[in-house]
Amino acid sequence: MVIREAGLMFRGFTVCNGKFHQTGAGEIDADLRSGLLTAMLNFAETAFTSEPIEYFEGKKFVIAFTQDECLADDSRQPEPLIGFAILDKRKKLDKYIKKVLIPLLKKVINKFKTEFEGKNLSEISQFRGFHVEIEKIFGMESKKIDQRLTGLFTQKL
Repeated sequence: MVIREAGLMFRGFTVCNGKFHQTGAGEIDADLRSGLLTAMLNFAETAFTSEPIEYFEGKKFVIAFTQDECLADDSRQPEPLIGFAILDKRKKLDKYIKKVLIPLLKKVINKFKTEFEGKNLSEISQFRGFHVEIEKIFGMESKKIDQRLTGLFTQKL
């Protein structure tokens, strides 16, 4: 499966993300998308289930989620920190999300919390370099098949 983008949302904003492949011709406003996704998750979890939502499935793409909590310096209570990934829709989606994608997203969340928990999380510019960590964690999972093959044949032995 091809992961097109992965990142973290906090208080309805994307605090950091890694973009690996385009999802369409136009550019989507990240803040608008994050606010909408956060609202959809909150609505779905309140209206339909007491369990966290794992993914939304569309015709071409899937958006998967995992959640944790993070404490900001301006809050007394931990607040939701949502990891997300946008990927191509394929067969055996449920198994891939549970076995591969969710552990990777949890790794991103844990790394983020190690570096930034307890700090001012409203100043998003401080997270600009964190996309490198996201790219490292997702590694080969973010590559298309031809990119994976090229990487195999160009490695030094």
